[in-house]
Amino acid sequence: MEELRSEFDSYRSDVDETLGQVLDQLSQEQDTDEREWLHAEAAYLLRLANQRLQLEGDVDGAAALLRTADARLVDADNPALTPVREAIANELAALDAVPQVDRTGLYLALNAQQERISELRLSQEIEEQAVTSSIEQPPTGTFQRQLARFGEELKDLVVVRHHDEALEALITPEQESYLRQSLRLVLEQTQLALLNEEKELYDASIDKALQLLNDYYDTTREETQSVITRLEELQQAEVKPELPDISASQQELARFIENRYETRGQSGGDA
Repeated sequence: MEELRSEFDSYRSDVDETLGQVLDQLSQEQDTDEREWLHAEAAYLLRLANQRLQLEGDVDGAAALLRTADARLVDADNPALTPVREAIANELAALDAVPQVDRTGLYLALNAQQERISELRLSQEIEEQAVTSSIEQPPTGTFQRQLARFGEELKDLVVVRHHDEALEALITPEQESYLRQSLRLVLEQTQLALLNEEKELYDASIDKALQLLNDYYDTTREETQSVITRLEELQQAEVKPELPDISASQQELARFIENRYETRGQSGGDA
């Protein structure tokens, strides 16, 4: 993200410099009228709208810039700009159709599931006598390392079912702790994927959480099924909606300006 922001800042600096050169050139021409300035400003705003959408995913910001650019073209009052304004109208409609992502709501919903999971019953009984843990320090490192570490510990947990018979093989309190911690880390990873708009990681993390719930928690209980159902609903959420292409208006205006200068150049040459 920092690299994208740096690229955007560099692009904006280049655009500002280019626009400044265009405006300087316009100011030096005796027959320049206000419409030339309006064309240049609209072109600048359309470039910014494209960058705002592609680099930052800011749908509302891009739409605001498109509307401002359209207002400049209205002030220019030239029928030849109709194709540009038509392109802007189509792009605004496309932006309006982009689904809104309530990241705060999704994040809080995942938080709520973490709280509920801490109270769920496991599918196996826990030994009454606690086993002294050989780990004195709390788990550290990246999510991936922690999850891999917990995965090794969870390999010893085997659920044995014989139709309606009771579950076999008790788990130790230490193993229970690893299991609950592993599930908590998976959901925290899901939240990070949500904030970073990483849909694949978001889906994969929820899949892992669902697998842990189905493998190690008592799925016959209503509260467990409720959490599973809610996580499946959250997995359907749109984390990173597809963004439309809004470059058509910029291209149309560039052609208009180019044709206008060519026409003026030919008129000057004939004179």
